[in-house]
Amino acid sequence: MHDDLPAEIRALFTDAELAEIAESKPEPDNKDKPDALGLARSWTLHVEKLDHDRALPYTDRTVWTEHDLAGALFMRDFVEDALARLRPALADKVRRYAATADDLFRSFTTDDPGDRIAKIARIDLAGRGWWWFRVPTSGPIVQDLARY
Repeated sequence: MHDDLPAEIRALFTDAELAEIAESKPEPDNKDKPDALGLARSWTLHVEKLDHDRALPYTDRTVWTEHDLAGALFMRDFVEDALARLRPALADKVRRYAATADDLFRSFTTDDPGDRIAKIARIDLAGRGWWWFRVPTSGPIVQDLARY
């Protein structure tokens, strides 16, 4: 359980908390479905990739596009959904971990009305989290967003 998490993240939680987080999944026996902590880790990795790509040229075939940005925002939604399944004190603990990625995301993005990302993700942004209303300030995704 949680063997794929870095030791520094595992150290933030007791074994009992890790077990409780794992049991909070809609399908606790499905090892392919991440729990709240796995989703928060995925959000962190998505944000780090988006930040890393800002320094790369648009022509670099490894950079993520506007669709990958939308995917990352959906990932953040999944984190919130998973947090809602945890008891409040444990959800706050996982939220503190996710907040590091949230802060990084805020550091390289700016407020945006969301019209472009709503078109890209093909969703209505009503009731969506703050992350849906931010876009990177630099990098190849900015060029992608300019087409909308």
